[in-house]
Amino acid sequence: MRYAAPALALLVLAACSGSSTNRSSADAQADALDNAADQSTPKAAAVLENRADAIRENGATGAPGQPGSSTQQAMNAAAAAQSNSSR
Repeated sequence: MRYAAPALALLVLAACSGSSTNRSSADAQADALDNAADQSTPKAAAVLENRADAIRENGATGAPGQPGSSTQQAMNAAAAAQSNSSR
């Protein structure tokens, strides 16, 4: 259960990442993070929303799901925030 929300969020990211034809990849990734935030715990949601805003302002690095990409870093940070909130 501990990894259910991050795993679900990654699936949302994968599904949403290909649906943007008129928007930039960074905007699509930020939107996907916002969607994942809507399905997350409050602490994880705050991290995802902040990262989504940063991606909109500064752009994204790498494709979603790739190690080191902006979205992967956001998901890792959200998972850590969620994990810390359950202790």
